[in-house]
Amino acid sequence: MRDYFLEPAQTNLELYAQVIARGSDQSQRRLLARAYHHALHQVFPLARGSGKPFITHLVGTASLVLQSGCPDEWVVAAILHAVYQRRVPYLGGLAPESRRPVITEALGPGVDDLIYRYTEFENQNLSVMTAAEVKDNSDVVTLRLADELEDLCGHALALHGGAPAEEPAVRGSFEWRRAAKVGEAESLIRTAQLLGLNGIERGISFWMDFSSVPDEMLDFRTGWFSSVDLAGTEDTGPVQNPGS
Repeated sequence: MRDYFLEPAQTNLELYAQVIARGSDQSQRRLLARAYHHALHQVFPLARGSGKPFITHLVGTASLVLQSGCPDEWVVAAILHAVYQRRVPYLGGLAPESRRPVITEALGPGVDDLIYRYTEFENQNLSVMTAAEVKDNSDVVTLRLADELEDLCGHALALHGGAPAEEPAVRGSFEWRRAAKVGEAESLIRTAQLLGLNGIERGISFWMDFSSVPDEMLDFRTGWFSSVDLAGTEDTGPVQNPGS
């Protein structure tokens, strides 16, 4: 049986199968499908720094929220958690503040509110939050933990950046990202424990073991240091580094 906390769904088909297996009604399934297609239309040109399509990250985040037994509204917001960020394109070139009425009409004010608050919260330092603050903001905190875990899954961070010998200080490189994640590990695990998110805690602990990254993974590095908008760009394949 698939352990979704170690291998979250990556496609809409896998997510739908997960939803069906957990039990759902027709309205839940239709809402989820609407959310997926809305996200797909916005982020389809984007790829993560690992080369992974951005939509799979959104699906994976939703899969982790779903598997944690969270409300439907949280799962739907997880699929769209990045759409109010300025770096994420939107049909018609809508500015982030103009996207909210579109989401509200399509998926409801509750989903809009959660995505908006998550966008404001995304870079919050979890280590300075009290237990009461974590619990009072359990919805956005849960999305943040799921987002952080999805980043780690499959050793995806190892594909960021260029040559393995690059300096750890190069922002966005694997070494830089690994150092940042290790620095956050204690607060991420503590926060998951406070919310009783045992599966997410287990997933973070598992994928934080960077010693298990196969050396061969480094051969797949993209040369990208952050998400890339592929719309209108030339297909040149992975960036090759001298001496790599």
